[in-house]
Amino acid sequence: DAVEHRRIVEDFCDFLAGRTDALIRKLEREMSTAAEELDFERAARLRDDVSALRRAMEKQAVVLGNGVDADVIALVGDELESSVKIFHVRDGRVRGERGWVVEVQENATLADQVGAFLLQFYGAESEMSSGIPREVLVPALPDDAPELEKWLTEQRGAGVSLRVPQRGDKRTLMTTVELNATEAMARHKLQ
Repeated sequence: DAVEHRRIVEDFCDFLAGRTDALIRKLEREMSTAAEELDFERAARLRDDVSALRRAMEKQAVVLGNGVDADVIALVGDELESSVKIFHVRDGRVRGERGWVVEVQENATLADQVGAFLLQFYGAESEMSSGIPREVLVPALPDDAPELEKWLTEQRGAGVSLRVPQRGDKRTLMTTVELNATEAMARHKLQ
C-alpha cells in the first residue's frame, strides 16, 4: 500500500544519505520480534539484511576528508596485461569501484598506460566524462600530465588535479586500490 511504499522509499533515502543507524536498530527490533513469534525464517532474513547493510556501510566508510571527491586509479600487471582498478570517492566516502584487465601496448611504461587509460575512461563519448571528480589520483604521471589535466578540466567544466599520492590518507587508499588490483590480476591468471 501507499504507506508501506513511502516507508520503503524513506528507508532507502536514509541509506543513500548514510543514515543507517536508525535503520539497523529498526531491523534488529523486527528481527527480535520475529524470533519471539517463532518466525525464524523472517528473523534469519532480517539478520542477513542487517549484516548486508553493515558490510555496505563498511565499504562506504569515510576514507578521505569530508568534501573530497576523487577517483583513485591503480594499474598492476606485467608486460602483457594490467589489472586496472578504480575507486570512486565522493564526499570522502568510497561510493563505487570498477575493475578491468587490459592488454598492455608493447613497451608501454606505467605512465603511458595511465595516460591511455585516462583518455579512454574519461573520453567525450564515455559515460564517465560527466562524472570527473576534482582529483584523479594515479600511480604515475604521464609525460603529458599538464595537457591531460587541462583536458580533464575542460571535460568536467571545472578544475581537475592529476596527482600521485605520496603520503597520508590518499597514499593509504592508493595502496588499498593497488592491493585490489593485484587480487583481481591473480584471479584473472587462475582462470
